[in-house]
Amino acid sequence: MSKRILVSATVLLAVLAGCATGTGEVYQRNDLRLPMADIRNAWLEELDRSNPELHDTILIALVLSRQAGREVFVHKRTVGEGEAAQVFYGTSMERGGSENLMSVNYATREFLFDHFTPADGPTLQVMREQLFAKERIRAIKRDLGIFGIK
Repeated sequence: MSKRILVSATVLLAVLAGCATGTGEVYQRNDLRLPMADIRNAWLEELDRSNPELHDTILIALVLSRQAGREVFVHKRTVGEGEAAQVFYGTSMERGGSENLMSVNYATREFLFDHFTPADGPTLQVMREQLFAKERIRAIKRDLGIFGIK
């Protein structure tokens, strides 16, 4: 296992444990309930698959936010143009105008999106909708008694 993956996995476990013990906010739609902690964790897992560089930068921002006890900003910088363009993510204690992709606050478990685009990955709202759809399908399968879902 590479050092990056091991460090990322270790930090992710610590952050996810912290996120799971958050404020207890719950989204409800009809008879389905989704804790915000589950949405945040699913979002971080999806970012790890779709945009590992941003995922790792968010983890660093969360650690910095926990250490500093304040909001930390994630910036996005693009170098070059067209197909040769490269995207770099970084953290800052200062808001970054158009470079400001989002901010994180470990204490309040807030992720605030500024200039976040679909190219960066899914938002928390997108993940919430996907999880509601997944849970609804699971509930229907459970009600029908198919596929061994209890």
